[in-house]
Amino acid sequence: MKLVPFFLLFTSFIFAQTKSYYYPVETSLRDHYITAIEQDEFGRLILGTDKGVFSFNGFQSKQISSSKLYSKDIIQLLKLKNKFIGLSKTGQLFEIKDDEVVLITLSEIKNPILKLEKTKDGNLRILCSDAVYQFKVNPFSFLSKTAIPFYEKGKSELIDYCENDKGRFALLSSNELVDINDQASRTLPGMKGRWLMGQKNNLIIFPAKPNSNISLQYSNKRFKNLNKLIGAFNHSIQKVVRIDQKMYLLSETGMIVLKAGDMRVKSIIVGLQVTAVFQDRNKNIWLGTKSKGLYCIPAGTYKVLNSTEFSSLDIYHNNIIARSNSGEMMVLNKFGNKVRNTVHKNELKPDAKQSGIQMPLILADEFVKEILPLNTGNFLIVSSRGLFSIEAKSTRELREKLTKGKPRTVILESPVKLFQQSDSSEVLFSNLDGLFSLDLNTLEYRSIRFFNEAIDPSQILFHKNSWYVLSSANKIFTIRNGKVAHEMNFRENGSNLLVSKLKIYADEFYILSDKTLYRTTDLHGNLERLEELSRMNDLFLRDFVVLDNKIFVATQFGLFEFKWEKVKMTFPTFILGKPTGDYQKEKTDKFEAANTEVNIPYELVELMGNHPYQLQYRLIRNEERDQTHWSNTSLGLTKLTFEHLSSGSYSLELRLFDPGTGQFSNPSTTTFNVKASWYEDIIVWFMGGVFIGFFGLLYLKRRKRLKKMHLK
Repeated sequence: MKLVPFFLLFTSFIFAQTKSYYYPVETSLRDHYITAIEQDEFGRLILGTDKGVFSFNGFQSKQISSSKLYSKDIIQLLKLKNKFIGLSKTGQLFEIKDDEVVLITLSEIKNPILKLEKTKDGNLRILCSDAVYQFKVNPFSFLSKTAIPFYEKGKSELIDYCENDKGRFALLSSNELVDINDQASRTLPGMKGRWLMGQKNNLIIFPAKPNSNISLQYSNKRFKNLNKLIGAFNHSIQKVVRIDQKMYLLSETGMIVLKAGDMRVKSIIVGLQVTAVFQDRNKNIWLGTKSKGLYCIPAGTYKVLNSTEFSSLDIYHNNIIARSNSGEMMVLNKFGNKVRNTVHKNELKPDAKQSGIQMPLILADEFVKEILPLNTGNFLIVSSRGLFSIEAKSTRELREKLTKGKPRTVILESPVKLFQQSDSSEVLFSNLDGLFSLDLNTLEYRSIRFFNEAIDPSQILFHKNSWYVLSSANKIFTIRNGKVAHEMNFRENGSNLLVSKLKIYADEFYILSDKTLYRTTDLHGNLERLEELSRMNDLFLRDFVVLDNKIFVATQFGLFEFKWEKVKMTFPTFILGKPTGDYQKEKTDKFEAANTEVNIPYELVELMGNHPYQLQYRLIRNEERDQTHWSNTSLGLTKLTFEHLSSGSYSLELRLFDPGTGQFSNPSTTTFNVKASWYEDIIVWFMGGVFIGFFGLLYLKRRKRLKKMHLK
């Protein structure tokens, strides 16, 4: 029987667009139509496309053989108990086994397959136009068939299906919602339904075009009208996917994310034809697109606060002072909102050490960076021409002498690059010749060198009676009493961490590299990495500040907010293959002496595009570990090749090294043996014979001597 709805409530979607960060992932599949995404036990992504099935490990994409399919156009992949079941556009059902597509034939199904689903029990649900089937996958066997009530071929066919705590429901092409348990059909009021999404106690029915038609909520046998998603999409929804408590509506023009409970819009992506969405084991979201490749939305609690591109950040009165690329100064609150454009002059606190002249000062042939009053009644001038002192009794007299070019006392005639004061009379500055220390009482300076090499600083900081200098050579020097007390070299041990900024907040050192941000309380120890930032890719990290235990990072995509949370560090997965090569005994790890090369295939699975690790290996012969050193190799390689190895027992160890934190992963190991050559065997037998013969001769002589003594 058909029931006409008699109750209609009007609610609305809460529409508040938020910013999303996502980045493209290099997969060599940009011209492919990615329709399905899953993940295998090693962490690799399994991608279904219009040109076949591929696996992706973060570095390369590898095609899985699908020669048995009529069409390589894959429309769905589903992981069930470590098995991957797929559906091609021609309706062929298949399983991926040993990097190969194997067809599945089901005699119970007569009509074309519409969709594959996973049941609560982990079984396979197959939707057809007239019925819903269930199969057990291990081993593969038929469980049940549910015929769709009110089915009529060509007029009233199944287009979507879902289950919740209230029962089983089918959406028909005749615009009817069927309650299968009650055997009742209800016509959808005021809209044309296309997608069903089940929640615990209700259903959401989406139209094909949510900005042109209303959506419905069905609960307790009543419909509630959910208003149109105005401004969401201009084209029809191609797919609806639920992941945890979020619903993803995929369209030809982008993607909208709704919170499942209250249907609040969480975020919107516009400009990509999103065709697949998937959440991996680390909560990262992966987006498949049509002809634009694969994209990633990294997991985390980070936020994009402001889309303006800032070049520098600083803290002032519990606000953020941000300078844009155009030179505009803005004052931002901790939510990233602009408070005003500039800092008012009356808010500036006077500094007793300053001259009262606004800096910087541009003269006819000189750029004055700093002017400091000295105890002797003179002023120290720091400029593009060098260091000078001028005698003046007042600021007015100083300004007059500067503008009229009055004589000055030369301290150092060389352009000053950096100049930093301390809380004492000591000052550090740099020029083209290196780093120098200046005593403001005597105006004497001296060079600071490290093993007789000049230091070229890019940043100078003073904190608690110590100087910290970041050099252009990627080193941090700790300087006390005019001498280098400690060196932190980011190019040691094969690492090459490119450091761009050094800042100190609450006695902690923050170090900004080209890929992420580190912090430490002791420059002698290891660093702690901001994990959320490490998972991001294609960001140019301009600057950062720390405010109220939050980190604000300026990038080319805007201002990001992070929380520094303690996260257990996990290294990516290694897949280490078996040794292969010439003159190898069949199905063994043994090689003849005549072999010319041994190949060790391996695969590193690291999906996040940042790749902040280095890959190291060592080949150990005859357990001589202490005599074998680790070597670096490329992360993107797929094998290591060793040529003309001597005879012996070999063990290859692979590990990852994090140059920032100084941590190593547990080594992955494989072993093999190279047999000795015939002449090595002869030499061994000959030496053994000589050894035995020598001791045998000694034994015979001793017996003979003892016998003579006995006869006497």
